[in-house]
Amino acid sequence: MTSTLSRPWTIALWVARVLVAIPFFIAAWLEGMSSPETLAEMDLVWIPDAPLWLVRGVAAIEGLAALGLILPGLLRLPLSVVTASALVLLVIQIVALGLDLAAGNLGDLPVKAVVFALTIFILWARLRPAGTIGLQT
Repeated sequence: MTSTLSRPWTIALWVARVLVAIPFFIAAWLEGMSSPETLAEMDLVWIPDAPLWLVRGVAAIEGLAALGLILPGLLRLPLSVVTASALVLLVIQIVALGLDLAAGNLGDLPVKAVVFALTIFILWARLRPAGTIGLQT
């Protein structure tokens, strides 16, 4: 017998996954496709002092992890991909928050807090024991 999420929980998780994936797709595109000159002009704390290979590598990780939130539901891939992707994005968000706090760059903190909370929600939903709130058997 397998447990599945109830319809409202499934919808909520899909919305959360999409809302977390969107800013990371945008960041991956901007960091991965922009010229070094354009990157230097961006208002991102860590990019001006980082080597280009690191910026491109982080962009690739962000993009792949964002795909990992969406593709399992579309292509029937293992849902463990969603969990791993959410964990990777959580680590990226924690590091980014630390860099922003160190630089005193708190202008977009409310948006980052929402994305952080949604990522935690995704992880909670993926890691909670079967048979808890919102599950049907």
